[in-house]
Formats: sequence, structure tokens, C-alpha cells
Amino acid sequence: MGEVRDVTGDQQGPGRGVSVDEILERAGEVREAFDTIANTWSLLILVALREGTLRYNELKRTVGGVSERRLSQTLKLLERDGVVDRNLVRSIPSHVEYSLTPTGEAVVDSLGGLLSTIIEFTPQVAAARQRYDRKHARTQDSAARDA
Repeated sequence: MGEVRDVTGDQQGPGRGVSVDEILERAGEVREAFDTIANTWSLLILVALREGTLRYNELKRTVGGVSERRLSQTLKLLERDGVVDRNLVRSIPSHVEYSLTPTGEAVVDSLGGLLSTIIEFTPQVAAARQRYDRKHARTQDSAARDA
């Protein structure tokens, strides 16, 4: 393969020093894990759980906008991947609590820089989308007139 480069920058902790070659050699398993963790709902769930253990309904309210079906599916995938723990509390009434596993904590810590960058550049992304939409709306209008 090509040049071995560190794709994680100066990052500390798990995943530090991962090369492009290693990622490409393990593309299947990396993609599977990434599909679960990089999902919009997964990211929001992980960030919510960073603050501590939450019951299902607390998590639903905290994340906001997620359907019960999507929340349940996403929590099952995160639990399957060992990122989230599900704990059935046998009380009256019984309830379920979710928390991050040590792996989940490491994932959330690693995502901190990415999420900060996304938040920082949200205004630029919104402006770029508006420019793109204006540009392509004119192109579509011209094509419709020419047809």
C-alpha cells in the first residue's frame, strides 16, 4: 500500500497513531463500527449519556426529535457494539437505565474535537448551503426555461 500516515493528529488515548493503511486493511469492520457510532442519533445519544446514566424517557426528552422506534433501534445497536450499557432496574415500577461503557466514554472523548469543530463551523456550512442552493436554483430555472 501507500505511505503510512498517522490520521489521528496529536490526539491522545485510544486510536492514537492509526495509519491510513491500517484503516483500509480493516475497512469492513471499521465501516461497521463507524456506521453505528457516526449516525446522527447515535452521536446525540452518546453526548447525552456523557452527562451520566439516563432512563429511556429522560434520554428521549434530552435527545429530542427522535422517534421511540429509532431511539430503541439505535440504543440496541450501541449496546451490541459495547458502547452503551442497558440496565433493567427491578423496582416498582421497574425501569431501564442507559449509561456509557468504558469504550463508550473513550468514543465520546474522541468525538469531542469533531463535535466542537462542527459546532464552530455550523454558520459557514449554513452559508455554503445557501450559496449552493441559490446557484443551483438558477441553474434549474435556466434549464426549465430552455426546455
